[in-house]
Amino acid sequence: MAWAQTQNILDIRASNNKDYSRLVFDGKSSGDYSVKKENDSLIVSFKKATQANVKTTSDIKNIGTVSVLSGQGEPLQVSVAIPSDSKYRHFKIGKRVIFDVYNAKNQPSRTPALKAQNQTPIKTTAKTQDKISLEDTPVSPSQDSLSGKANVITMSATKNVGLGVFKRGGYLWIVQDDPSLTVPPSIAGPDADKLDKFEELTMKSGKAYRLPIDNQTNVYAEGGGLLWRIILTQNPRNKRPLTMETKEVDGVNGGATRSIYWPLKSAKKSVSLKDPFVGDDIQIVTAGDSAQIIGPVREFSQMKVLESIVGLAVVPYIDNLDVRAVVGGASVSSADGLAISPASETKSLTLQDDIEKENQFFEEQENPRTMSRVFDFTRWEMGGARSLDENRRILMVGMASKQGSGRVEDLITLAKLNVANDRGAEALGLLRVAEGQLPGIEESPEFKAIRGAAATLAMKYDEGIEDLVHSSLDRYDEINYWRAAALAGLEDWQQADKMAPSQLHVLEKYPPKIQQPIALALTEVALRAGKLDVAESLLAMLQPDYEEMALGRQSAWKYLQGEFERQSNNPEQALKNWEQLLTGKDNYYRARAGLSVTRMQLERKKITTEKAIDRLEGLRYAWRGDELETLINFRLGETYINNKDYLKGLTVLRNAVGISPNSSISDEVTEYMTRKFRDLFTDGSLDDISPLDAVTIYDEFKELTPAGAEGDVFVQNLAERLLKVDLLNRAASLLEDQMNFRVKGSSRANVAIRLAAAYLLNGKVDEAFNALNIADKTVREFGGSEALKQEIKLLRARAYSQNGEANKALSYLKNLPKTENIAKLRADIAWNGGLWNDAANAFGSLIGYANISPTRPMDEYQENLILNRSIALNLSNNRSGLASVREKYADLIKQSPKARIFDLVTRPRQLGVLDNKESVKSLISEVDLFGSFLENYKGVN
Repeated sequence: MAWAQTQNILDIRASNNKDYSRLVFDGKSSGDYSVKKENDSLIVSFKKATQANVKTTSDIKNIGTVSVLSGQGEPLQVSVAIPSDSKYRHFKIGKRVIFDVYNAKNQPSRTPALKAQNQTPIKTTAKTQDKISLEDTPVSPSQDSLSGKANVITMSATKNVGLGVFKRGGYLWIVQDDPSLTVPPSIAGPDADKLDKFEELTMKSGKAYRLPIDNQTNVYAEGGGLLWRIILTQNPRNKRPLTMETKEVDGVNGGATRSIYWPLKSAKKSVSLKDPFVGDDIQIVTAGDSAQIIGPVREFSQMKVLESIVGLAVVPYIDNLDVRAVVGGASVSSADGLAISPASETKSLTLQDDIEKENQFFEEQENPRTMSRVFDFTRWEMGGARSLDENRRILMVGMASKQGSGRVEDLITLAKLNVANDRGAEALGLLRVAEGQLPGIEESPEFKAIRGAAATLAMKYDEGIEDLVHSSLDRYDEINYWRAAALAGLEDWQQADKMAPSQLHVLEKYPPKIQQPIALALTEVALRAGKLDVAESLLAMLQPDYEEMALGRQSAWKYLQGEFERQSNNPEQALKNWEQLLTGKDNYYRARAGLSVTRMQLERKKITTEKAIDRLEGLRYAWRGDELETLINFRLGETYINNKDYLKGLTVLRNAVGISPNSSISDEVTEYMTRKFRDLFTDGSLDDISPLDAVTIYDEFKELTPAGAEGDVFVQNLAERLLKVDLLNRAASLLEDQMNFRVKGSSRANVAIRLAAAYLLNGKVDEAFNALNIADKTVREFGGSEALKQEIKLLRARAYSQNGEANKALSYLKNLPKTENIAKLRADIAWNGGLWNDAANAFGSLIGYANISPTRPMDEYQENLILNRSIALNLSNNRSGLASVREKYADLIKQSPKARIFDLVTRPRQLGVLDNKESVKSLISEVDLFGSFLENYKGVN
């Protein structure tokens, strides 16, 4: 039973995109999940007990069979077949778990051509048509990596970075030479969970990380520039180290001294790092790629060369040891000379200039009181819009002469320039080109951040949120501005509020063009959450630039300022802001302000409901296709329902749900529509509408009928409403559907009895018998009260009577208790069946129940009883009975309009004008006393 109550069904659907295929697990709550790769399949496991509803994947190019391995009481496990050489990724957005399976290597994605404004498009030549060469880009992981025996450390960035990688003291050390790059290395492989996390070390001229490893682990590097991979494996590789060269030079104090030189072609910068455990300094020369290695440990009297996988790492034993990156290599020297063995001639060396520009962005990174950052828009915008075209021209011209990672770095710099100047769509195009030129760069956290920001600015919020929610960006507080803005664009206001940072000081430093869309989005998030202090701060932040804003942003600010005033209980000021938008040129905010003004004036009784409906009907066509249209229809439907026009209201609400499916506002509309539909049939509101409207509403919206007993009451109330107004066929149809398909157990007998009464009221005797047979059977199976059993017999007697079987009908009544209702039924059956003696006896019983007193006048019902008994006695030739009635009631009835008929029916025959039965029958029309018994069924609730 616990499983039945908690099961959650996941819909599994798939779709094709240009570069990948997508598989989506969508349900009320997918919960935590895990993924593992087995041969050509992904095994996806969910911790919560679930079921799966798998849609077809037959036309999905990168996804094969989707098989459910377990479920129905156990945690759901699904197998997804994918090509063996395809890359994949997975992430979670809200309630959905999403898998993207990329095209295989033999299916290259189509990359749009890159064009510079006012420039000749970059031409593809035989040389540039290929991907970046092996010297410029990382190679694929080795067979060790693919076999599952190795672990891979990845370092990626959006600008070329030099690395130093070496071993010391049971640690693997990774040093990168650009302090602006704050993304730490990541590790993947079979032992990733067992390895410790990287420890970050402090240094001025870069970033350093170290990881404990054992002595048996072999370390190799691949790639360089924008994307590095460091392989940890038990398997040795043959990679020849560089040959160390020595050179004799003149010493400061005379005599010959020596220096050491390695021909490390990609040597970049000289940096230093203090070992936090030993306390000594490590001098490092970083390298731009992994093609060459310095190699194993070498010990000298004045220094120790550490085992260097990338670049050169040296521990000085003397104070004036000079470790440098020089043109074409790495050099170690000392003013006093090096005590090393004689060396061969070496080339003359020229020092490489190394000038680093410090900026405010890096200072903020070092300040622990500030928000951790990933964007540097102030530097990226390069002078803003006035310099945009020139900066773009310079970058495009320079890019044309570059190849490999240098070209990709310029593409990313150009993308940053566009993002910082609020050109998200252009930036996305450039990033796609960069990704096509250097596969794997998209795994860089900084690349994801830039692409996510670009998509958000381009209003491609679904694309943006995929990058922005990646776990590698969790370490940056700043990214939550953008996550909240993208979620707001997706109209997921609750998640946006959870993501939105409380600190605004970093946003305050954004360039205006970037600050405005993010701050406006965060303002609406804050207002929807009722956080007036945050909203006020954001609006105040934007106000100085109001006159410089584009029309759409000015309108947004004005509207949000009005909403802030409304929530601050300043309705007149709110209306003042909104009414300025009603005649503005921004269609979106004109419609939105119109909705807000109408709703506020209606709430304050400044306009009538009819006027509000008229306005809202007009607004339905003022803006189409997103949450605003949904909201307008929501308010219109709500107003119709408040005006008791349920059919129109529910119809408008149903249309609203389809405008923005899977959104929070759509869920709100659905909940409201369902609640109002149910209230209509349960709280007495049915009496406010016509029966035909009630039937139409039920037929149109029956899918909203709740399950179980609540829904049964629902339908029965509607049936009773129809019975009251003699819509007997429609009422019977509803009750029959309930009896056959909805109601179970003993309750079914009650519905069957109601159905039988409806059929008898409509003269359908055979159908009434069928319903009574079901009622009898139900009582035998599940039991029932004596009153219920008696009611079935009464209705069956009535059915026999209507079927012309009066004697059989009366036989059903013989053993029933002597009550007034049964006496009425007996009188009616006997009267209609011509059984006059039985009818006379029944009317005699009814006269006894009528409490007729000789001291007060009779009412019409009492007079009819006496007259009908007299007729029955006459037609049964009961002369003594007639004489008794005449003697007992003649004086009481003589003041009645029926006195003359009574006299004619009861006088002795020899005096009679009425000398035969037909003459007596012609005096009185048929009186259906049992009709009142059936009529009672119209009023039972």
